[in-house]
Amino acid sequence: MLKISQVAINELEKMLKKSPLDKGLYYRLAIKPLWTGPGDFGIVKDKKLTSDLIFGENACNLLVDKELAKELTKSTFDFKETPQGRGFTLDVY
Repeated sequence: MLKISQVAINELEKMLKKSPLDKGLYYRLAIKPLWTGPGDFGIVKDKKLTSDLIFGENACNLLVDKELAKELTKSTFDFKETPQGRGFTLDVY
């Protein structure tokens, strides 16, 4: 099962405080083509679909498509300082 680090949850909470989500919207772990930013994945605001699983805790829920979640069963979603700067990471084992 995909794991979400406490550091990543804390960062999602900061994002929520800074920019609250409209009713019915969640943060989603998105890959291309939904994710259009730099890198292989990112966080977008989106509605919950029937094909989604919810990860996280309390108000900091993260939507992940069931098929994507299957591919990430041994992965950890984290927030780290890297040579490229601070940001969310997806460690796939």
